[in-house]
Amino acid sequence: MANTKKGALFALALLAAPGAFAQAANPAPMAREGTYEQTLCFGGPAHVISASDTDRYGTYQLTGGTQSATKAFDSMSLECIGAFEMRSGVYRHKGYCVFQDASGDKFHVADAATPQAYTAELLGGTGKFNGITGSATIERLGAMTPVRQGTIQGCRRITGSYKLP
Repeated sequence: MANTKKGALFALALLAAPGAFAQAANPAPMAREGTYEQTLCFGGPAHVISASDTDRYGTYQLTGGTQSATKAFDSMSLECIGAFEMRSGVYRHKGYCVFQDASGDKFHVADAATPQAYTAELLGGTGKFNGITGSATIERLGAMTPVRQGTIQGCRRITGSYKLP
């Protein structure tokens, strides 16, 4: 009797599995334009040189991941590079990031921080993100102590809009 129950459960599992795979293979198409909000967290090496008490310059290389209620922007991996400066106590930076979803589709952005704003511009993409444009504002979410000297970590909230051709 136990083998019969196990056999029946195994057969049910096999019947249910194709439906689960079919759903994942045919995701809903992405809207041609819309808004999104992402939370992303990252970490990686940074190289900083100090010129004085108020002047520092550096570069960074980061990797991380995202969470979003907007399915197309959720669970993405990201890689970023950039440079920053602190001159006379005023911080600025310019960076570039590539976001990639589980299917391998990507979009890339340029982000910049000035004393007035922290923004990103969507520059293009591949797959479902091919031809994407848009802009976003970025908010720092708290401060993290580096896990070791020469690294940076953090999280950001990105709120933006996009258009596809």
